[in-house]
Amino acid sequence: MNNSIKCFHDKLHIFYRFSQHMSTSSDVALSTLPSIEQDSRLVRRGDFRGVVAGKEKIKTSNPDVILSKIQENLRKNYRISGDVVLFDIVRQMEKGNGDFKNHITRASERWIPLIIHSCGHPLSNIENTLKNEILDRLWAQLNTDIGPPPVYGWNARFRVLNENGTEWDPVKELDQMERAGIEPNVATFHEVVNRVAVSGDVEGLKNMVYTMARKGFAVDAHINAASVFAFSIRGHYKKADSLCQIENQAATKYGENGSLLAHGAAVRAAACRGDNDRLRQILRKCIIASTTKLALSADDILETVWHMAEKSRDGKGAECSQLVEQMLNCTSRDEGFFRKLFREIERHICHRHYYTALSLLEDTKRVSDCLENQRKSTFLHQLVGRLSTQLIRNQEPAHLIRDIANRVHYTFNRKNSNLRIRMYDDLLYATLMLKDMDLDDRLEYFRNFIDEIDVKRERIHITLPLMTSESDVNQRLAILFRLTTMGYREWSSIETEPLVRTILQPLYNNGRPFRDLSRLDKLSRVLKSYGITERQTWLILLQWSKIRAKEEKQIPEDQRSRPFARDLRGWCRAYYSETFETPKATHKKSVPILYEKLKSCVDQGDITKVSSVLSSNGWPTDTNFVEIVPSALNLYLMHESWKNVHQMLEGLSPFSCEWDEDPSKTPMKNYHLLSVLRRMAEEDEQLSIRGITDYAYELRTLFPNASCYYEGFFETQNEYKKLFAKCFERLERQGFTQNTVDELIDFLRCLVKLDLIQLHPSETLTVFFINILLKRVGWTEALNTWQKFLSSLHCPNGTVALLRYCLQQNSDESRKNLQFVIHRGATFLSQSRMRAMHLAVLIGMRRFEEAEKTCEQLTTDIDPNDCLMAMRLMNAMKARSFDDQFMLDYAALCLRKLNLASNKEAAQSMQADLLRICGNARISMLFNTSLIADSRHMGPTALRVYDLFSEYDVELRDEEKNRLSAVIEKHSSLSKKWIFKPDGFLNIAADDDIITGSEEARIQEKLRKVS
Repeated sequence: MNNSIKCFHDKLHIFYRFSQHMSTSSDVALSTLPSIEQDSRLVRRGDFRGVVAGKEKIKTSNPDVILSKIQENLRKNYRISGDVVLFDIVRQMEKGNGDFKNHITRASERWIPLIIHSCGHPLSNIENTLKNEILDRLWAQLNTDIGPPPVYGWNARFRVLNENGTEWDPVKELDQMERAGIEPNVATFHEVVNRVAVSGDVEGLKNMVYTMARKGFAVDAHINAASVFAFSIRGHYKKADSLCQIENQAATKYGENGSLLAHGAAVRAAACRGDNDRLRQILRKCIIASTTKLALSADDILETVWHMAEKSRDGKGAECSQLVEQMLNCTSRDEGFFRKLFREIERHICHRHYYTALSLLEDTKRVSDCLENQRKSTFLHQLVGRLSTQLIRNQEPAHLIRDIANRVHYTFNRKNSNLRIRMYDDLLYATLMLKDMDLDDRLEYFRNFIDEIDVKRERIHITLPLMTSESDVNQRLAILFRLTTMGYREWSSIETEPLVRTILQPLYNNGRPFRDLSRLDKLSRVLKSYGITERQTWLILLQWSKIRAKEEKQIPEDQRSRPFARDLRGWCRAYYSETFETPKATHKKSVPILYEKLKSCVDQGDITKVSSVLSSNGWPTDTNFVEIVPSALNLYLMHESWKNVHQMLEGLSPFSCEWDEDPSKTPMKNYHLLSVLRRMAEEDEQLSIRGITDYAYELRTLFPNASCYYEGFFETQNEYKKLFAKCFERLERQGFTQNTVDELIDFLRCLVKLDLIQLHPSETLTVFFINILLKRVGWTEALNTWQKFLSSLHCPNGTVALLRYCLQQNSDESRKNLQFVIHRGATFLSQSRMRAMHLAVLIGMRRFEEAEKTCEQLTTDIDPNDCLMAMRLMNAMKARSFDDQFMLDYAALCLRKLNLASNKEAAQSMQADLLRICGNARISMLFNTSLIADSRHMGPTALRVYDLFSEYDVELRDEEKNRLSAVIEKHSSLSKKWIFKPDGFLNIAADDDIITGSEEARIQEKLRKVS
């Protein structure tokens, strides 16, 4: 009994000492606790006006409710706000909140990992450095309150350190952990090994694996993936690939999950190294052929995107945004993907990776329609708002902000979209509300954004926050003057009370009578000197008198402040006649320019007068834009400076909303915009493909209806060929690099995405690309570019250039390269399509025996439609000099060896194409060339085409019969003119043996019998 009493007293004494220690430590903590203002800056609270940041958000009364809400938020949204973690958890522990600490201690296994994990990826709205500050404070508090944290606390901390990309010493941390008496488990070693792998320390990784083995932990799939990462980050790709291969015994041992983790590690390591070629190579290997999806987890893909943005040249992620879009196109969207995507967008925005954030933001359009009932657009508006505030908070350059806004506008404000994102509104609001910003910067931002929001200067109320942002009346007057020069002049239409409080009353109080001038007279003159007209001043003072009269009714006379309502009314009465009735000497109004005068200047090609008219008076009200825009634009592009061209386009843009939405009827066509981009490519001394790409988005914003249409196909084709020819011409002088090639590919994808061009199945632009690279850069870069075209644009036509190059080299290495191209192309195209192009190239190079041999070695049939596609491509490549021998030889090969006649529709289509070319009726329109039918007539070839197909029972359709008849008739007229008597140059009779016995005569006789 005595022992029990003694034990009770001992425990009571220990509890008393612990309470005293807790009380003392709480007092110390409170004395060193950072202020609310400091912590608000830590989590980015209070940067903008209108946000109360001086008080804590939650009065912690029930710790269980607080922690449960945090847990539920993490479960539902995968993310949490920084102020919740800091104010609701960390500061409560630092204050010595006993209930909070006891609650965490009672269920430590539940709550400690939760609150530590909150400092990692879920804390997506603040930077990594600030996350680490919060984590350090939380960890220090856990050590103080509960002693050494348990192993799951250490594991959670190691994981968060890895997620935040923090530099930490794993060996030192393990040593501290063991000194505290905490035994590491397998999860501990997973995080430690991941950290060692990030540093690329292969030897350190081996030592850590040995340490695991001594403690009884075997190598598993996570350790294998870390090894892949370590070898890849060091550039030991062969070793890393051997660990990734599914056929490898080790990979088989870890199963499908092990292969998934290993490939994910390889992809992330390539992104960390900034090796985009290696990254693309691994991504192509990870494509599942049946679904065209990546065999990678969403976490690995999103983490890869993060590393790509971190390694980008300027930290904004512009050069990798196209690759990010391709990766997202091939990503499997499992449960929770959208929540992870939202979290990643916030993370990229917060760290100023704006372009990758936009690529991720665009992917929100893929979210299932079932979320529309949950107001999917709410998420989008929230993210665009955060993007806007971050751009303004970081005070990014105006050209960068405009480019990002243009991309957002194009992505989400398309014709068929129900969404309307007004990013410029968010940008202007953030500009007006940001606290710490220089006045000149604020006004510059305002000037850049206001033209997109208030073109007619009707929303004058949005200027009030600018004037209230400064406390000095002289600064407010300067703002008033600059706003007046921007076009805001109707100041009487605004609410007068803010003007009274910010400008009028301070001016009146500071003013002193001067000679015969009253204070109100002086105030009027001051306002006039800052751009306010006498009429506006009179109206403002009249409204002020009404406000003052209303106030004076409720105030005793001895307490009223000046100016009195009667003084204001008296001033208005005194100056009424002078302001409204006395005629003013005005400048003679300029005579409006008539449209006919402008059109005559354009027709005469007088660019000086055209430029003077448009810069001074703008476009006449009765302008026929369809009639004048193409000619005026051509004049500007030929003779004016780039600055004037840009100003003219901006002046023309407001009228585009009044034009027909049909792309074929709008005055500004898509090929006009391509010519503008070509002019921009000629302008600067150093060509910037990135700058042209950015401007393409601006042009799309200026003229939203100028998109591709069927009737403008050939004009578009002609313009984009000129554009890329100019780019290549200038880049050749500057020197080709891998980066410039990637930028050109991204530019091409941008034009396709913006619907400025369309790449049809017989396009030759990619062939032109590959040929240039083969000549200037070499085989390797050309091959990589070809694979990028296949994966990103689905354009296989560059295969022809590679095949021809390999066949011309005629070496063992080139033969290996040839087989690689054929087999590699088959991963994106059908084997039939690749073989058809191979045979077409062989026939084009007159390698008939090799083509015959290749046909005999075929193990599967070639689709007749693929033969037709190959024929069309080869003919498109020879648009200026048709190869009639190739057409006949390739058609004969397809009919004889490839069973083309078995597909009646494909055979008739090929016959029709060949007869159309031979007829030469549409050559000038089709290919924009100056071929003359008389000098390049192909009548005999048309007869041979008919004869060839008739041998395989391919009948002529009615249209082809008429076309063939026209060709024969044209051929006969030319024969009479140049060959037959009496006027023919050769003076041969029509019934001469050389004529009647010719092959053409035989086929004509055959045709007459059939018809």
